[in-house]
Amino acid sequence: MEASFSGQSMTASFYPNQQSSRHGKAAITIFVKPEAKAAIRAALADGGYGTSYQEGIVNLLNELLDKQNRQPLL
Repeated sequence: MEASFSGQSMTASFYPNQQSSRHGKAAITIFVKPEAKAAIRAALADGGYGTSYQEGIVNLLNELLDKQNRQPLL
């Protein structure tokens, strides 16, 4: 249970500028060679996974999880 302060959770009051779309989510960072970025984005788009890195990677992972009969990402 999180402590609250003025009706907000402690996390919300400690990080007031956090984007609402990131609330309750954790970040994963991957490092690739600079010249690989364009190729990765093109491969994701050409594969029908999406045109942004986040959308493409999430859709690709959801497909993999589905093939493995695992719960998809939310």
